[in-house]
Amino acid sequence: MIKSIGLGVVVGLLALTAVTAEGARTSPESSDERVATTSPLVPPEPVEVPRSTDRRREMRILSNGCNYDSRGIPRCGALLGAAYGSNSSPHRWEQSMGRSLGVHRTYYDGTRVDAAVDTAATDLRHNRVPWISFKLPYSWEDMRDGRGDAWTRQLARRMAKLDGPVWLAFHHEPEGDGDLRAWTQMQERLAPIVRRNAPNVAYSIILTGWNQLYGNRQFALDRIWPQRTKIDLVGFDVYDKYGVPTDTRTRVEHTDFERDYFPRFRDFARRHNVAWGLSETGQTDRSAAVNPEWVEHTYQSLSRHDGVALAYFNTKLNSVAPWRLKGAKERAFARTLHNTPTL
Repeated sequence: MIKSIGLGVVVGLLALTAVTAEGARTSPESSDERVATTSPLVPPEPVEVPRSTDRRREMRILSNGCNYDSRGIPRCGALLGAAYGSNSSPHRWEQSMGRSLGVHRTYYDGTRVDAAVDTAATDLRHNRVPWISFKLPYSWEDMRDGRGDAWTRQLARRMAKLDGPVWLAFHHEPEGDGDLRAWTQMQERLAPIVRRNAPNVAYSIILTGWNQLYGNRQFALDRIWPQRTKIDLVGFDVYDKYGVPTDTRTRVEHTDFERDYFPRFRDFARRHNVAWGLSETGQTDRSAAVNPEWVEHTYQSLSRHDGVALAYFNTKLNSVAPWRLKGAKERAFARTLHNTPTL
């Protein structure tokens, strides 16, 4: 595990300047909390990166010298990480690559809070930002109506005791799973509860991305985006599906992230004062054979479009294609990882 870079490394910081008021909320946990926004690029002030990870954590500085806010959102640069196995520890995998992941995606249902908290604590000890998805203990309608307030409050308070930032999402990829109006209202109720009880937790919304831009109008961002609360981070699950079989053919087109997705994600994020990232992505083996530097190119493009994280779906679970990193594809991921920051 690589904990830091040398004390003499000098890097730039982005300035944090503007402050905007948070909108009205429907939750009983509402407050008049204000949220910070980033300014346009300004000439950076140099800073020496502390060798000590504890000191960096106190100063909210990533290993590349970029600072991040209290909820772990980087002010410059982007984290690279992954889901791994079945919520498995990535530690041995990291050792084989010689570098820690910047962000670790995990998935839990509402009965496994203890396991989620334990995994998040372990991630933070290894300088990873935990990005956790929860399925909820009750229906969207019940959560919207307050039945899950106590569960949400208890979860947030436990996360607040951890030594570092956590990113949290409730019911990711909701498309087709129920009444999306209830899903949006559920998010509007739970986000203020989480944010008020856990100042270290970024509240995230996770969507498929394709449905919002190219699918049925009911899934459009302006239809389902929560309007009466602050959201810190939006994640999109977009894959390079070159070679994936469909009902009628095998896909022979690569997903063009640079043209079809990233500019629109960036523009939406700017309009709504929210950070964005790829909460899941992957490359098929067939794609890797013709585009071996895909991870590097996708990561750099995401960074240029103000994305803050890329999480690779490195598992066989729930997969329609061979996304798992192995062989040359894994080595390409490791090469890119070596030049990306951690906590």
